[in-house]
Amino acid sequence: MASLIDAIKKISQGAEEASAPCNVLYGVVTSVNPLEITVEQKLKLTSEFLILTKNVKDYSVDVSIEWDTESKSLNANHSHTANANVSVSSSISPNADNQKITNTVQSSVSVEEKKISLNHAHSISGTKKMTIHNALKKNDVVILIQKRGGQEYIVIDKI
Repeated sequence: MASLIDAIKKISQGAEEASAPCNVLYGVVTSVNPLEITVEQKLKLTSEFLILTKNVKDYSVDVSIEWDTESKSLNANHSHTANANVSVSSSISPNADNQKITNTVQSSVSVEEKKISLNHAHSISGTKKMTIHNALKKNDVVILIQKRGGQEYIVIDKI
């Protein structure tokens, strides 16, 4: 009779394990290097017990990009100041009766404002490598799945 009861217990235990093949737990990252996650303030898990998904670590990915940057304008208007007045007078007496010839030249120079407007934009396209920075940080709260019957925990995501 005892063996029948033991058999029923084993069947019942197997059915219970089959209905819940894993446990979902919450933890807090207490250290990054070396990695340590504390679950329920008593269980400290180190990197040898943890499997990290891309949601909780840095990784690189190739992405296709095709966009134009926003156009930027630069007002480069400028002016220079130059004041110059030139005045030349000359007198000569080329003949014997001392008749004078006088020439006077006057001139001025001014510089006006130069208006310059610069517009600038770029097109970016192609396949580029990007790094996604998802690495765990101290005090991150994480969701873990404990594999049934094992010592491994999968860190699914941050909360």
